[in-house]
Amino acid sequence: MKPLFNRGRIPETSLLALLFFLASVPVVAQDPVKQDTFDITIPSMRFPHQYTKWGFQIGAGFEMVKPPKDLLENAIQAPLVNIHMTFGLPWKISLEGDVSTILVSNQITLGPRIGYGYKNFYFNAGYDLAFVYGQLKQGGFNNSAVIWLNYPNLSLGYKLKKMAFTLKGEIVYVTSVKQKTDEIILSTTKNFYNGFTVAFYLEQRLWKNHVFIFGIKDNYEKYYWPTWMLFSTFDRYYHIPELSFMWIL
Repeated sequence: MKPLFNRGRIPETSLLALLFFLASVPVVAQDPVKQDTFDITIPSMRFPHQYTKWGFQIGAGFEMVKPPKDLLENAIQAPLVNIHMTFGLPWKISLEGDVSTILVSNQITLGPRIGYGYKNFYFNAGYDLAFVYGQLKQGGFNNSAVIWLNYPNLSLGYKLKKMAFTLKGEIVYVTSVKQKTDEIILSTTKNFYNGFTVAFYLEQRLWKNHVFIFGIKDNYEKYYWPTWMLFSTFDRYYHIPELSFMWIL
């Protein structure tokens, strides 16, 4: 009498049924893990990279300024609201604009940049023209100032994937300063070397493509535009530090 099943051997009908069952089970594919392709070069602003042709960026923040004690009776900290913009052009050229204001003192700058990069190092050279207007009404006087400044500048930067470091230097040259009260011109000065500035900027990714900028700057100048209303007669240079904070929008 033959056994119902042969030991060690699967019937052909059972094998076909098993293969059919396995083929009918849906295969659930796992979603591939998305790679983080973020590169600080693209969303950064102070870093001297080569901006995308016709690309536009804008950042907003504020600057804390501390004039020296011998320039003011009591040293103060005055926050300046700052808006910075960049616009990419062909041939590795970009255009940068900047607006800084504390209401009684306002500066608008505009100038081109040309840059070059090699691996993680980037460099650019630029030239900014600045217009300053200030007005202060106090004690029955209507004091105002119109100032034109020039800022030839160089920037050197180094980047990691999510961080960028930039060192920037400027020479400050004054084209003209005109100060008056009401319609009476108090002083007019033209064409003089005003000093230089050195700044360090750190740009850090916060989340997604949002970048925060921290900067520290030393202004070594005779005539510091936010303090035009002091009408200083001191012929000397001052170290005037700035701290800046900015979010790229």
